[in-house]
Amino acid sequence: MEKFQTLEELEGFERRWKIISTCFCIVFAGALLEHLLRSPRGGEALWCYSVGAFAFIGALWSVRRIGDGEREAGLLGGLELLGEDLSVGDVDD
Repeated sequence: MEKFQTLEELEGFERRWKIISTCFCIVFAGALLEHLLRSPRGGEALWCYSVGAFAFIGALWSVRRIGDGEREAGLLGGLELLGEDLSVGDVDD
């Protein structure tokens, strides 16, 4: 845990890491939507999963850096969506 001399330093630290966390979370949400809605294949899937994994790790790291439990729970909830089958299904279903 970092030590801060003034309240302004603490607020600046939190603001900076919340912006970083938000950027990573937006990228992760985009990769998650791509996965859930389009079910990418081949090279597109490789890029989608690679970028999504990088964004998830970055978001988790930045959220833990600021110690925001609510953001962390939301991020882990997004990860749980990967295990759910939200597809429309085949014609035979």
